[in-house]
Amino acid sequence: MAATSMCFVILSDTVDDTFADVVSSLRRFCPDADIAWYNSGQRRDTPFDLLRVRRDRPLKYMKITPAFFDILEWAAESEYDYVVNVETDMAFIRPGFQDYVQRQLRDAHYLAPGLRHRTPEVSLWPSYHSLAKDRQELLSIMGMSHTNRAFCPAQVFSREYATTLLSSDMYSRVRSFVERNQQPERSSTLQELILPTLAEALGLTSRSYAAHLAQFNRFRPYQAMRDVEQAQRTPDAYFIHPVRRSSSDPVRAWIRDLVRTDASIA
Repeated sequence: MAATSMCFVILSDTVDDTFADVVSSLRRFCPDADIAWYNSGQRRDTPFDLLRVRRDRPLKYMKITPAFFDILEWAAESEYDYVVNVETDMAFIRPGFQDYVQRQLRDAHYLAPGLRHRTPEVSLWPSYHSLAKDRQELLSIMGMSHTNRAFCPAQVFSREYATTLLSSDMYSRVRSFVERNQQPERSSTLQELILPTLAEALGLTSRSYAAHLAQFNRFRPYQAMRDVEQAQRTPDAYFIHPVRRSSSDPVRAWIRDLVRTDASIA
């Protein structure tokens, strides 16, 4: 690994054309980083000559929080400086993301989209609201009186985040809580709550992506060509999300052409 090392971890239960697309865009625009696969499905072989998160396992829809702890344990052993979670409906569109992360985390340990501190107690945000009966238990484990929130795709964890968490007195109890949360009646998308809250609980410094980038990394609507054109005019928009998982989608077709064309120029 280079002096400053980064690994993108693709969390996916399937390997299809959209999986291949995100691998291609990462290899084109982040060539110095490693790429690993966290297989949350049943497939056992590893495609595209990728690294493999050894602790991967089948997970349920919207119950993927254990994967992040598996990834952080694996990343700490691998001694990466930064680990980034990636989904198959993301696409990188220009070089420079690795330098951007280094600048953003020069004096911080965790970078997240839409980071917000102190979730209001009356919030109906699903990750918070669905945790109602277990919320006080989790807060007690973390020694917190409130939760924070962030959007899931493209969170960046520093080595310090991973090592501080794994060596903390609370880690085994947090891990146990997360595993119990896999039960159907418990909170969904817990990772968007627990990971930004843990950063504060551990005394680490967090940073949010700039507010103007939220339009390029959102839950819905899917990115359209007008959004792509805007992203091209935005120098620090290094990726877009979500892109439809369909080969006929014009944005996905544009991304494939961009990767091919840019590679041929280089």
